Amino acid sequence: MVGVSRLADRYQLHRVVGRGGMGTVWAARDVRSGREVAVKTVTDRGGEAGRLRREARLAASVTHPGVVAVHDAGHDGATGYLVMDLLTGPDLGAVLDQGPMAPVEAVRVTARLADALAAVHGAGVVHGDVKPANVVLDAGDGVVLIDFGAALSTDDDAGPVTFGTATYMAPEQVTSAPATAASDVYALGCLLTTALAGRPPFVAGSPTDVLHRQVRAAAPRLRELVPGVPAALDDLVASMLEKDPAARCTSAQAHAALSALREDDPLPASLGRREEAPVTRLDAEATRPILEVLDLPAAA
Repeated sequence: MVGVSRLADRYQLHRVVGRGGMGTVWAARDVRSGREVAVKTVTDRGGEAGRLRREARLAASVTHPGVVAVHDAGHDGATGYLVMDLLTGPDLGAVLDQGPMAPVEAVRVTARLADALAAVHGAGVVHGDVKPANVVLDAGDGVVLIDFGAALSTDDDAGPVTFGTATYMAPEQVTSAPATAASDVYALGCLLTTALAGRPPFVAGSPTDVLHRQVRAAAPRLRELVPGVPAALDDLVASMLEKDPAARCTSAQAHAALSALREDDPLPASLGRREEAPVTRLDAEATRPILEVLDLPAAA
């Protein structure tokens, strides 16, 4: 992409706004429509372009204001590209780097995400990588789920998702069982815990230790991390973090419960938090194939 300023003779690339193992994201302009867009690009080698087409297909199958909209996908020579809405707000990860959210705001954001996930799951899609960095707090009070690079379709994908971020991975993903809608709910429970407590349910000195705890250790109750949390919220998070996927609430049930909390408004402006050791920042090891990281048996 060095020296390239226009892609497919249509998208004028302005600046890089994100980089990752799955490609580069640019702020760009669609010269045909005049719309400002985000363009994700990959070099077509090792199957990256095929994975990008898959991401485009799955993301485009969901229509919901809380899911990033996909407008176009294709190739320009050796470059595959995916065109999406350009979101201008910060990602939730950057917000939480500054500390926990106010309880009412944490519940509002998570309720919006649960609603978006209910639409994703209703379309037969599993996101597979729900985490704060994949949530954008857009203009106004918008909450948008992005990055379907790890997503799979429940209709035609039987393979496991073995990539993700250790602190938000469901136990079944860690052991290479297929991810399901329940896996996204588990990740959402981890995200809500982080938003309220300032730390995820499991904290350790390395991604490997975190992954072991996701599988082996019982999740702490939210009230243990955030004294004074309402009992209904504590019970909801406990349900979301059940080890057995079948025992977890659904994304639709989580949305209903979180919405009821907001309507009843029992949440105080702030809650006490227990002093904890600083959360260890995770590095790229967290996204390696899990069976290379853990000495755990694969799912049958």
